[in-house]
Amino acid sequence: MKTLWRVALIGFLVVLFAENSFAEDYNFRKTRWGMSIAQVKSSEPLEVAKEDKTLLGYKTTVIGKDVLVAYFFVDNQLVRARYVLVESHTNKNDFITDYNDFKKILTKKYGKPKQDETLWKNDLYKDDYSDWGTAISIGHLVYLSSWETQDTEINNILMGENFAISCIVEYTSKNLKEIEKKAQEKKALDEF
Repeated sequence: MKTLWRVALIGFLVVLFAENSFAEDYNFRKTRWGMSIAQVKSSEPLEVAKEDKTLLGYKTTVIGKDVLVAYFFVDNQLVRARYVLVESHTNKNDFITDYNDFKKILTKKYGKPKQDETLWKNDLYKDDYSDWGTAISIGHLVYLSSWETQDTEINNILMGENFAISCIVEYTSKNLKEIEKKAQEKKALDEF
């Protein structure tokens, strides 16, 4: 009887391991860090909306929200990707709902956020929730939540300036972010 239980337990652990391994097969959508532009294009069923040697862009919806999907490359290697919300709202507080919807689905997929902050840079509107969307749009208020997997840093950000609001979910390769940083430094140096 003990042998039967051990076999059942081992079978359960093998299935659990296989499911977790399968979930980690991709870093963002159906891609892995380091893929070439051609590989990402073949993995993405959407029509390309923008393309150059460092960026692939697509339009789609996720969790019922209109977004741009952007893939960023350095030396033809995928290093970062993001969803950029392109919804427009008359009531700027609706962006807080969008941010929280993204946070909810990310938490369901990756667990409790490693970081979950509401940052007030200026508390002028802090006492009236109905003005929080305005506070975001002028840079007074920022929402940030983040997660981490073995290979990836994930940030969900709601911020604004000049009365425009950005809601972004960004995935960054832990192993390749240094090559992106070096490429940005080289570009800055080349400009001088």
